[in-house]
Amino acid sequence: MTEANDPVSYLLTVGGRTYRIDADAETHDIFQWYIEAKGTPTDLAGLSRQQVVARLGRSALPTDFPASDMTIGDSAREAGFWRGWFESTVRDYEERILDTAADTESAGEKQTETSDDGTSPWAPKTRQWTDVPIVADGRVAIVTSRGIVKPSGAVVAGPMPAGDALHKFLVWNWGPKPKEQPQVWFTYEALIGLGVPMDNLPPDDLAGLVAKTFHCEVTWSQSGWFTCRFEDHDGTTRKAQIVLVPLLYLDPPPQQPGDMGVAGKEGTPTELPEDEAEAVKLLADRIAWLAGIGDAGLVPSSRWANVGAQLLDRKRQSGRTKAIEVCPLPTEVSVEAGADLEPTLPVKWDNRPHRGREDAVDVQVDQRAAYLASAGQVELGFGKPKELQQIKVDVFNQQRPPFGLWRLHLPPAEQMDGLTTKLPLPHPSMHWKEPTTLWVTTRSIQHLTAPVESGGAGLGVEELDIDTAWVWPEQSRLLRGWADALRGKLQEARDAERLDYQQMIKAIYTTYLGRMGSGKWPPFHSEHQQPAWYAAIRADTRFRAMRYAAGIATQHGLYPIAAELDAWIYRLPAGTDPQILDEKSTANGKYRVKWTSADKAGTATEGAGQ
Repeated sequence: MTEANDPVSYLLTVGGRTYRIDADAETHDIFQWYIEAKGTPTDLAGLSRQQVVARLGRSALPTDFPASDMTIGDSAREAGFWRGWFESTVRDYEERILDTAADTESAGEKQTETSDDGTSPWAPKTRQWTDVPIVADGRVAIVTSRGIVKPSGAVVAGPMPAGDALHKFLVWNWGPKPKEQPQVWFTYEALIGLGVPMDNLPPDDLAGLVAKTFHCEVTWSQSGWFTCRFEDHDGTTRKAQIVLVPLLYLDPPPQQPGDMGVAGKEGTPTELPEDEAEAVKLLADRIAWLAGIGDAGLVPSSRWANVGAQLLDRKRQSGRTKAIEVCPLPTEVSVEAGADLEPTLPVKWDNRPHRGREDAVDVQVDQRAAYLASAGQVELGFGKPKELQQIKVDVFNQQRPPFGLWRLHLPPAEQMDGLTTKLPLPHPSMHWKEPTTLWVTTRSIQHLTAPVESGGAGLGVEELDIDTAWVWPEQSRLLRGWADALRGKLQEARDAERLDYQQMIKAIYTTYLGRMGSGKWPPFHSEHQQPAWYAAIRADTRFRAMRYAAGIATQHGLYPIAAELDAWIYRLPAGTDPQILDEKSTANGKYRVKWTSADKAGTATEGAGQ
């Protein structure tokens, strides 16, 4: 405890600078009064070097970047400390490099004089909007009919005069050897200005049209995205991604119909507006927001699964991780289980009573971000799996049993105590009247051996009759950092009530995890083929669903009448509050009321009266 006469030092941060004040007794009393009267306790948060670099969209800190605001560790030891910067310091730097005060003032006045029709070109060195950070500026430029603008709103050039000018822009803006492929986005109006026949496009040779327009070689294309190769004056080649915004509706992924990536979903409020200026600003905002996920500097892609892979690659690069190799299912498992390895709740399970509903109300509940919750908590195996012929079932009594795939022989469910036909069986491959042979993950074994009142089958490990297995030598929560980054941004999107942001996050984790199980990855991304991981994640999601349903049955005597993936449908007696089915938590994986038939009927009635 400090005595009254002891010298006291205060650290005061103002304008991104921290000052030490050695206070005498009188100054100490003044500070203490001000702290108690005006102060609010808060954490001293800082950004790491990696976070700053990702936010600025750079591969290293700029030479003119301010000195660090804080040091964590022993600065006297080499590699024994970490530097940190305040949010205000980074924000001030962003504003400073975008601040072209003298040029902007004169250019802005000139622009005002010539913009009566609202369509005049944007003057370079102006900023068309100021509420988007520069995090994506290092990788992305948007070509509009009024000029070329970065996602932050900084105008870097006037309207592109012709298609062959794209190569010159790439050389000028990104230099001779960019670390990563840049992306150049084109609006409908910009393409019209370049002479592209947008209303009469060749349906079978869009790649040829792009190659002809921009004087390049198209090496790959999908959904309005084109990877193009250009030859510089010295004979070296460079690649860039050209994105034609009006063509993003083409070839949507089967599991995401109408999805146009950061351009939104067709026919929904997230679709970009018709006005070019409004559309570009919203597009820029989404691109920058995406880049801020997990401080990873992500860029959009023709498929959301690729964005998920980007995030995982960057998270693994920033930590101490072991090599992960492609790991398809062992042939034996693939032949016997195939796509049925750890399915979700049985989609066809339907136990609706035949009697009339009368005044009963149907309620659907589902898990918040079910797969995302499971991905972050499930132990996943890596290394080369080994086949085991002799199984020691006591390993399942350990807190962390090994990650593996196990072949079980289960008796008919009617021989198991406590199970009821009012709920689906704990595993969709089980049968009431017949024995079952099936492959499951370690997580599923934990489910089957859980008590019936917790949604399990109440089996002892000896009753599983395991005759063979494939076990991985190592395991870890390999997707925890990946899931945490997405979880944080998803909560941010919910707090901001941004439906477009929420759709983006959901699309990233659902499509990435789905493709993880399907194995459809290009060779340079083959390590993302991990069907056993996906099976374990689905098993965890199913375990949580069954635990919830068993708990509702115990607490309220209510049973679902149907199951749909991770969702349950309940039929409640008239006057029952549907909120008894809500887990009263905003955490991912928790059940919430999604809709009631009364709400739907009210909506239909309102619509009929309009």
